Amino acid sequence: MQILPFSWDEAALQIENLGEQAFAAPVSTTFGIASFPAGVRQPAEGFVTHDGMEVSFILDGEFEVETPQGVTLVTKDSLVTIPAGEPHATKTITPGRVVYFLLTENKE
Repeated sequence: MQILPFSWDEAALQIENLGEQAFAAPVSTTFGIASFPAGVRQPAEGFVTHDGMEVSFILDGEFEVETPQGVTLVTKDSLVTIPAGEPHATKTITPGRVVYFLLTENKE
């Protein structure tokens, strides 16, 4: 077991990768937590993509998740999945915290 203590600063954007695990299977996992003050857009301009699928659980707060197809409001207790390669951005409506996992297929 590993316990990773963390302190939140609600006035600042925090994104902390807490670990990465490569398995014998063809998947690696990056995971962490993030804290977003109100009004922050991540990334500030444009969109971001990931090589793997992003799975995020909203601990608290409200966010607008933007993709080229439109904007979706997500709130506390929402589970968000974004396929690998899908352009997206997030705007914080009310201060919030997120736990995230990136599941990436290992290329041999």
